Amino acid sequence: MDVRAIFELPVHIWVMRDALDATYPTGYDKLQFNVVMPDDRPPVGGAPPVPGVEPQPKVGEQIVWVKEYGAFIPDSLRPATALHRVVVTDVDGPSYDHRSWFTPEHQLAAYINKWFNDVRTWAEIMTGQDLDPNHRVYDAESVGAGLTFIEPPHDGALGFTITTPRVLPLRKQEWAAILRLVRDGKEPPLEELLSRDARAAYRRDAYRRAIIDAATALEIALGRHVRNHAGQLPESQRGRINERTALGDYIAIAEQSGLQLAVSVDQLRRLKNLRNDAAHRGATPSQLEASTAVKVMTDFLGAHGLIRRAGEREPDGGELVLASSGSAEVDDTQLGATGS
Repeated sequence: MDVRAIFELPVHIWVMRDALDATYPTGYDKLQFNVVMPDDRPPVGGAPPVPGVEPQPKVGEQIVWVKEYGAFIPDSLRPATALHRVVVTDVDGPSYDHRSWFTPEHQLAAYINKWFNDVRTWAEIMTGQDLDPNHRVYDAESVGAGLTFIEPPHDGALGFTITTPRVLPLRKQEWAAILRLVRDGKEPPLEELLSRDARAAYRRDAYRRAIIDAATALEIALGRHVRNHAGQLPESQRGRINERTALGDYIAIAEQSGLQLAVSVDQLRRLKNLRNDAAHRGATPSQLEASTAVKVMTDFLGAHGLIRRAGEREPDGGELVLASSGSAEVDDTQLGATGS
């Protein structure tokens, strides 16, 4: 059976427009399939030319395939748009004698949301986009929604809070690389997952959680960095490294060894102290403290983590840009992916 399906993404993903109108191989576990991208026909995109996929209805509500929203996007990443729907084709999965009903179409139904979760995780790590479908952060929120005033006689919300997000869309080669990584079952480094979680917690005003995840990501990356340079350390400091060495120890070893780091020891120590206060005393940091801590973590991972980033931020971009080792292409090796 030739399995084809339209998949509406649980959360739209920003991509550059050159990623549209193309077909990409991907998959999940043993299931393989292609993702066919829509075109950029105004105002909401057009269905790709796949048999059985109807074009826009002549009457009634339009089907949104892609749509551009208000956002700050770096000039180097324009034009860009938000991807809402894709078409899945060429679905190929194994046969199971003990589960004859588990055909490729059933496998696609079982795996598609897990596939999206892996795709959105890589996209969040690479671009900083916030793509959690279970805890959305919206650009517009009602003030006082759900209230019905008796006195004074207001009706409903008292206003709106509107923000314009800063977005880094995925380049075409990055989108293709993500779909390959998910197909091959490759997971991001643990510190990058924690970094993603720290940024997400900060956006949701969960500052204590943001501090703990940021410091844990820092501890993993700093610990690896110190161990990788163990041969350059004085013997007295090298002897302090063992399986129980913690964040404070790694900071002290780096400081006393004169190890060059992308952020100052004082910044690392402040983050460590905030983590100790949050984890051991239940203290909640301020918004400024949490924001500074997340930036320290991001800067350190960008310079010393498994996924390196360019040193310069786009002037109107919100996150760091993945380095491409002198090439416009970003492949699986440059992404620093590790096996699952």
